[in-house]
Amino acid sequence: MKRKRKKIKKQLWFFLIFFVFLLLGNFCLTRKKTLEKEVLNIICPKELTTELGKAIDLIKNIEYDKNTKIDIHVEGDYDFNRVGEYSLYYVIKDENGNEKKEPFLLKVISYNDADITIGEKPYKTSKGFKIEEIDGVTYIDGTLIVNKTYSLPSTYGNGLTEETKTAFQKLRAAALLDGFDIYIASGFRSYDRQVTLYNNYVQRDGIEGADTYSARPGHSEHQSGLTFDVNEVSDKFHNTPEANWLENNCYKYGFILRFPNGKEKVTGFKYESWHFRYVGEELAKKLFNNGDWITLEEYFGISSVYQN
Repeated sequence: MKRKRKKIKKQLWFFLIFFVFLLLGNFCLTRKKTLEKEVLNIICPKELTTELGKAIDLIKNIEYDKNTKIDIHVEGDYDFNRVGEYSLYYVIKDENGNEKKEPFLLKVISYNDADITIGEKPYKTSKGFKIEEIDGVTYIDGTLIVNKTYSLPSTYGNGLTEETKTAFQKLRAAALLDGFDIYIASGFRSYDRQVTLYNNYVQRDGIEGADTYSARPGHSEHQSGLTFDVNEVSDKFHNTPEANWLENNCYKYGFILRFPNGKEKVTGFKYESWHFRYVGEELAKKLFNNGDWITLEEYFGISSVYQN
């Protein structure tokens, strides 16, 4: 009888111990699943971008419950001082050893070859000027920019601006006093008008040829209301007395020779002695550079290249 009771007692202890281990195992499993769930619920960015030489916190934008004990670090090689795209991983570990790896791309960009904006936030050109886009129009240091890189919305513009017209009247009056008749041969051109002109040139000279002297629709300065062609719109205007007077005096009234001779690779367009752009007297004087014209692209540190 005693032996039987002793056997039953051992069996009860066995079941009790088994039950305790079962409870502990279930608790650990539940805890592990909870932590795994916490790890899986972490939201990591898929892509980060920064400017060359500007270090950023790669972990800052990860979303997770800060009350949980989780270790996060970045796996992979990258260099904030070297332009490139770096394929990296976020490695996330909890206190129980559970691990999750999330891939992401780090882009380190430079503004030396082209201008880049990140989202809608204004950034700077290679010369340190702020790039800002307002209603689809790009301004650099407050100056409206339109060239092969930067375009205007198709609905933009309705004629020469009042400031441009007033400045031209002053220029024309000064030219007349010196014996030169300067007049606008082609002023504002709408997007639709540029479509017609450009397509006609393409039919005649092909895309490659047309792109050397005619802007694609949306990329024409004439649509800005700040630009005009004077007198004879052809190479015959080169070196005429009127062309020489304008090249040496237009800056006094806030105008620049937009496409100077020898700057074709910079502006993307051939030399046009008849094409003038209003930028204001202060900037025009800087770009005149004592007769050695600096282009908007050179001054601001921007490109003029079609993206496709």
